[in-house]
Amino acid sequence: MPSLPAAYVTTTLRDGVVDVGARPFPQDALGDDTVVIRPDYMGICRADAKEILGSRDVMEDRGPLFGHELVGTVAFAGSRTGFAEGDLVTLNPNITPSRTTGFAEYVFVHDTRERLDQAVVRVPEPHVRDGVWMPEPFACIVHALGKLLEHTRLPSLQGKSVGILGAGCAGLMFAMYARHLGASVSVFNRGEARRAFARDQRILAEGEIFALSDAEAEAHRDRYDVVIVATTVATAQLLETAAVMAADGGVLFVYGGTRKGDSFPAGRADVDTLRRQERIESVRHLGKRLRIAGAYGCFREDYEEGFRLHADHPRAFPLEKLTSRRIGLDDFPPLIMDIAAGKEDFPGKVLIKVAAQG
Repeated sequence: MPSLPAAYVTTTLRDGVVDVGARPFPQDALGDDTVVIRPDYMGICRADAKEILGSRDVMEDRGPLFGHELVGTVAFAGSRTGFAEGDLVTLNPNITPSRTTGFAEYVFVHDTRERLDQAVVRVPEPHVRDGVWMPEPFACIVHALGKLLEHTRLPSLQGKSVGILGAGCAGLMFAMYARHLGASVSVFNRGEARRAFARDQRILAEGEIFALSDAEAEAHRDRYDVVIVATTVATAQLLETAAVMAADGGVLFVYGGTRKGDSFPAGRADVDTLRRQERIESVRHLGKRLRIAGAYGCFREDYEEGFRLHADHPRAFPLEKLTSRRIGLDDFPPLIMDIAAGKEDFPGKVLIKVAAQG
């Protein structure tokens, strides 16, 4: 049995309020089917803010996402888990709801060996802490573009034009991967801060980043083979903008931000179901034939492909450049509450570094 503390620091989310504090370490939770992870870094995701606001549908088979991006070390591994103390790992939150929040000094994951093998993913980059990046969102992007290729029956995006609405971390990772697959990319964002961040970090060139406005949408009308909606919320207005930009026969690909009952065009394609069930459906709109599709979650093989892409093509995937700020766990509650309230906004990824024990 490894040496574990009598108490540990964790966060709670109740009635829209985030708090951080110490609680007794649950020694009785250290069963044969349990993996305990000590995070080194956690990432703040838009889903975290949405769960504070109650504006995200929580799926029972996966549980809340509040605190799901992390890189850390296995501090305890039960005899039936297949893991060992000291393994460098990350978390796939799309597999099991039997876990605690990642915004903590320790994260507890319980399940069968088979499901733990999918939920706790080994990180093959021993020096990931030196240039840290979050594997989970990138694995979701890898999965999403793989699903897009499957839907369209294309071997790659070679020669295709891809428009991306939203220049947050998801939008920028979509741009990296679509370019790698041979596409030309154009990313659109309303706020100048995210556009400036993408340029300053040299993630996007000047001719690849644009304002998201009615005028720009009209200027790019009928231009794109694929338009990816990678905004926090996939509103009807944004989907209409995507439809304007798409070429006849183009694909509107919805990455996230939908809720039960959402449809587009109004009352026709159920975009939330299409996204969650990873389907594609054809509609006629604006005098064009459009296909609406989406993706949801990811699997261990998507993490493994993400690690391979980052290792083999570091210039194409400068994922470390997405970080815009680092904070401590004690600073997290007021910051995430301000983000949820719209008082703070950061153009890149905010990472939380857990203080070393000693």
